[in-house]
Amino acid sequence: MAPTKVAVIGVGMSAKVFHIPFILSYPDLFSLEVIVERSATPTSSKARDLYPGVTVVNTLEQALAEDIDAVWILAPNAEHYAYSKAVLEAGKHVVIEKPVTPTSAEAYELAELAKSKSLVLAVYQNRRWDADFLTVKDLIAKGTFGELSDFQSNLSVDGTLTSAYHATQFDRYKNELNVKVWKESNIPGAGAAFDLGSHLVDQLLDLFGAPQRVTGLVRNSRQLGDPAVPDSFVIQLHYPADPSTPGRSLPLLATAQGSILSLVTPQMRYTVRGTKASFVKHGVDVQESQLIAGGKDALAKDGFAVEPSEQAGVLYRLENPSKPETITSHPGSYRSWFENVGAALQARDPSQLIVQPEQAALVIKVLELAAQSSQEGRTLDLVV
Repeated sequence: MAPTKVAVIGVGMSAKVFHIPFILSYPDLFSLEVIVERSATPTSSKARDLYPGVTVVNTLEQALAEDIDAVWILAPNAEHYAYSKAVLEAGKHVVIEKPVTPTSAEAYELAELAKSKSLVLAVYQNRRWDADFLTVKDLIAKGTFGELSDFQSNLSVDGTLTSAYHATQFDRYKNELNVKVWKESNIPGAGAAFDLGSHLVDQLLDLFGAPQRVTGLVRNSRQLGDPAVPDSFVIQLHYPADPSTPGRSLPLLATAQGSILSLVTPQMRYTVRGTKASFVKHGVDVQESQLIAGGKDALAKDGFAVEPSEQAGVLYRLENPSKPETITSHPGSYRSWFENVGAALQARDPSQLIVQPEQAALVIKVLELAAQSSQEGRTLDLVV
């Protein structure tokens, strides 16, 4: 089966670090044909210097005129919708960086458009393949925690003894504005909740499905730049008890949290509490840092996606909590996302996608509710 002929919009960090190395690593799945670099000239081009032999153009229209099958959209968030719609209307498949679009209405519209044309719309929710997330997901699937429940009142997030608590955090320290101006400008899709929260909310939705209610605290904690652009967030997803689902006989509160002013080293990543066990995990998945350091070469190294032993999680079981167990994370696998998308593209079968576009749209819906909840100071029902 012939590889999918690919055009990439953008030649920034997302393209150079997170996408093109994988595209080039799978010649049976992908063939990089075109890069859209708006500032390129006949004599000066970052893309041409980095990827000799690839056609470099200035506009999407020029790219669509080339012999391509799919377009990778790695532009700023505010441009995702317009680019994606144009590509789908041209009859080409779309692969897009998260967040899929700045609004859920746009995201659902694109999902419907792709469906109507039997085209792939793949969203880069790659952190479903983080090492620690795969490990937590496996522990939950095995019933390790019993009924997911916060049975320690002093740690109860919502003030009850029978609420569950699964917190996924993405903390870092940066007491200055991002050099990528658009990320901290008051434009659609900007701010920490869209940047980091889109990953964390997607992870929670993958684990537990759509919540009943959403509570959000989304704020500019540093008071830097535009005060309307949030740099930190706490997003709580409320789930009712569901006795028909293993481990879910108690109400569940799932929290996604990101702070820009955390000096903890290593950063807290996961805390899971249940009737039979609790789990704590520090440190962030290593695939991003390895890709930044080594690019395509990092993928070929034996240690790629393998966490160092000092980042292992700790499991406390009810029968012997004084003797915690060390839980080594499963290897991460961003490769799996590309393999899945590549297979769906070659088969021209959107149903093969693990991350469906409607799931990515629901992430945006939750982020919208979190922002509204924060502004109004109340918990909101999720109506999809």
